[in-house]
Amino acid sequence: MLGRKEKRILRAAVCFLAFCFALPPGLLFCTAPSAVGAAAVFSPSATADGAAAPGDGAAAREMRGLWIASVGNIDFPSAQNLSAKALAGELDAIVDFAAACGMNAILFQVRPAADALYASAIFPPSVYVSGRAGAPPDENFDCLSYLTAAAHRKQIEVHAWINPLRAGSGSPAHPFDRRTLAETSPAARHPAWTVEYADGRLYFDPGIPAVRALVAAGVREICENYDVDGIVFDDYFYPYPVEGALFDDADTYKTYGGDFADLGDFRRENVRKLVRLCYDTVKAADPAIRFGVSPFGIWKNDTGRGVVTRGAEGYADIYCDALSFAEGGYVDYLAPQIYWTVDHSAAPFFVLADFWDRALEGSGVDLYIGHGIYRYADGSFPRGELTAQVLAARELSACRGGLYYGYGALRANAGGVLDEIRVLFSEDR
Repeated sequence: MLGRKEKRILRAAVCFLAFCFALPPGLLFCTAPSAVGAAAVFSPSATADGAAAPGDGAAAREMRGLWIASVGNIDFPSAQNLSAKALAGELDAIVDFAAACGMNAILFQVRPAADALYASAIFPPSVYVSGRAGAPPDENFDCLSYLTAAAHRKQIEVHAWINPLRAGSGSPAHPFDRRTLAETSPAARHPAWTVEYADGRLYFDPGIPAVRALVAAGVREICENYDVDGIVFDDYFYPYPVEGALFDDADTYKTYGGDFADLGDFRRENVRKLVRLCYDTVKAADPAIRFGVSPFGIWKNDTGRGVVTRGAEGYADIYCDALSFAEGGYVDYLAPQIYWTVDHSAAPFFVLADFWDRALEGSGVDLYIGHGIYRYADGSFPRGELTAQVLAARELSACRGGLYYGYGALRANAGGVLDEIRVLFSEDR
């Protein structure tokens, strides 16, 4: 007899082959889907015209979320210092494309590096929009307001994507120059709250209570002033380690870490406090707004739960104990970024997806699988990879859908990924 895990792997493998031979996956399965895999988990919540309403029954329909990155002008805007008309046109194109793909949520990066793509009294306007730190966009164009209205007209949710701790973006070869900060930036006003790191970026130090309060205040501002459906943090908390480099929070540890013999435990607790404070802030502003975190796909390399992987990990490298957020009850969803192939030698998708499913099963926290579709652009995902991943994820008991990173690859249909999406999303779930 095949077990639960083996059945999922077999089904996904058959679907992979089906796609490669251009057969609709549904034709290969004559048995009715299980109640958990279909009706109970993915029943759509419909409006009078048959379209699922944003925010209505979010946990009952399959999440199909598209990340839109603004840092470095990856996805939006296509260039800095565009006119208000051009900005609106690009946002309309994003919404129209998302709708045409069958997406029902957009995760829009509104605070890439202590700057804002919305009207904020706390953070300065983003350099990625205006082209100059602290300078407002043309006609004071409000990107978040415009996108939210446009998306909601097409029954698409908007989750405001925040990088809570990144204060400046750079690289090892071209480190961020704090002198380029806008005068109104909290990082400029409070330099002692920040740490320069060897990856070339500037970070807020989450061990400082005022930093956590700052991040929460920014979350509150969005929830109170914008009709968003969710707030989401990605995987950036403490920086990913650079060999031989130290994140200099020694003074913070000395001041606030008296209860912790281990620096790692202190840092993980700081991240927990930040996440819990922001969750409480969201719910105080509007209980209907969902709060989620999209952590790195590997929680621990040796989980102690029968799963062993090889690579970076969230727990020890960036001090993100994402499972503690679920156990503490201060996230509505987790969306681990499982950006590897199903047969990856060090971190196979099937193994990691099964781990997160078992960890969240019965917790009341929704699991959204993070799919790295950007990897089609460089050929590291073979044709049919996404099909295998999504079909396997749909068999997981805690999974309520997926989040897809790689707007550019999807729009270009790199490696046929858009073709796969169209088949996968051809039916309402």
